[in-house]
Formats: sequence, C-alpha cells, structure tokens
Amino acid sequence: MTPYLIAEHVHKSYGRAIAVEDASLELQEGEILALLGPNGAGKTTFIKILATLLVKDGGKVDILGYDLDQHPEEIRHLFGYVGQDTERSAYARLTARENLVYFGRLRGMSQAQIEQQIEKLTTSFDFNSSLDKPFVTLSGGQKQAVVIMRAFLHDPPLIYLDEPTKGLDPIIARKIRAFLKNTVIQEKKALLLTSHVLTEVDEMAHRVALIQRGSIPTTGTPASLKNSLGATEFVELEKADLPPATYQKLLELKPVLFTMEREAGWISFGVSDTMEGAEAIIHTLREDHVQTGFRHHSVSLEDAFLHYAGALTERFDQ
Repeated sequence: MTPYLIAEHVHKSYGRAIAVEDASLELQEGEILALLGPNGAGKTTFIKILATLLVKDGGKVDILGYDLDQHPEEIRHLFGYVGQDTERSAYARLTARENLVYFGRLRGMSQAQIEQQIEKLTTSFDFNSSLDKPFVTLSGGQKQAVVIMRAFLHDPPLIYLDEPTKGLDPIIARKIRAFLKNTVIQEKKALLLTSHVLTEVDEMAHRVALIQRGSIPTTGTPASLKNSLGATEFVELEKADLPPATYQKLLELKPVLFTMEREAGWISFGVSDTMEGAEAIIHTLREDHVQTGFRHHSVSLEDAFLHYAGALTERFDQ
C-alpha cells in the first residue's frame, strides 16, 4: 500500500500546556485509521495540525510527497476536512445545493464537475429530496451529511473527520458509516477519524491509534488490540455484594487473568476461557454463599481502550 500521510514526532504546546507530544502515525491508501483517546488527549489538535489549521511546534509531516511546512497550499487541495462545529460549517440561509456549489467554486471546480459530484454524493446519501432546502431548516443528521458531502466534493484522496456521527440518530449514522467505508476502499482514499463511539470504530476502522496525553504509543487493528488482552470474555459481578475474601479467591482462579472496573459498581474479570471461567466463578460464589449481580460480555474495543489507557496513565504519572 502507498502511504498517503506520514507524521513523525509532531509536537504542539500552548504555553506550558502540551497538547501534542512526540506523536507519530502513518496512514495508507484505502485505509480508515481511527484516532482514539479520552477528552483532552490531543485528538482534535493533532488533526487540525494535519489540516493546516494549526501550526506545529516540531516534528515532520509528509502528505502525498509534500512537506507540511513547505507546501501548505498544495496540501490543502489534497484533503477534505469536517470538524465538530457542524452549525458553522455552512451558510445557514443558502440551500444545501447552493452551499455545495459555493464551496465547489472556491475549490476551483467547474460547474459541470460540481453538478456531477453533487449527483453522485446525494445519491449515495439518499439526499436528493432535501437538496434544495435551506441549511438552517435541515435536521442535525442532514446538516452533518451536507458537510461530509462538502469534504468529498472536490474528490480529495485524503479525508479528516472529527467525530463525524456525533449526536446522530442510528439510521443516519449507519448510512454515513457505510458511505465512508465503501468510498475509502473502492476509490482508494485514506480516512483519519476520531470517534467516541467505539462500536463504530470497531466496525469501520482498519487500524486504531490510541492517543494519550498527546502521544501515540499504541497502534493496531481492532482485532489485534482486543486479542492482546489475552481474555476471551469478561464476567462481571456487582461490587457491593462481593465480600473481600471471595474477591481474593476469584483472583486466584486459574481462568481469571486480570480485573478491570469498566463501570461504577461492577468488577470485570477477564477470563482465558469463557465456559471454564464462568463455571469457576459461579462455583466459588456458591461455595461462599454469595449472591450478587452477574453478567458477561465478549471482549470489545472499549475493553482494549480502557486497558491500554489505564496502563498508559500509570506510566505517564511516574
């Protein structure tokens, strides 16, 4: 695969506050890469640097053979960008079509090119019936569809999307995800996105980069990140009804690999074998005559994220 974007040791500070520190990643042709991290981890700052909206303090970024510092104007023609402020991303009194035509002309596109792309994109989004409505009258999901279409309008090879389905209803979000995944793969584009919806990332992303306090120490496929935990399943018990002595016995069970508190009031036991782990835990609870809330779930990308984020927090705090 061809690397569309290579970022090496990127750094950005606001006075004494470090927003991005020694962050590196690579984005390939035909790939969707998700940048995950808690609030304040540096996701939006990092994407804005790549989109030439912020100037980095250090590091090197190469985008399709162009150096970010030396060729920002050339690079701006190579990507589409959608930030988190959808309401201010278009002109409220213009229709959706008029917005797309306006931004297409700003990109230097001919009227014929604009009309061809609008037809293609609105068909993909099933948006034709809303195309001539004023932007201000559209629903939140329709507005988001317009700004995403605008990002793809000039047919760029590289797309940056910051929380593209935030606050959208599930039907519209599913439609947007399908469009993004199909377009990136079929048209050999590259997509860098942020999202707090980890099920969405698990469905869409080819790789995931975990960002913590401005650094990106962990990158892998969703499957590899989940597999790296070693657990096949989590058995969860309600913490309030679990005596300390019983909890200690559970920790010593052979199938139990580690514990995690992923939700207040519950303890998650990562087990190496689903049936063996559940049976051993239930047997111990019965031995100790303990009755407590019980549930289980397969290992998710959220579990992997919490595992790595917790480990990274401990390391950075030293």
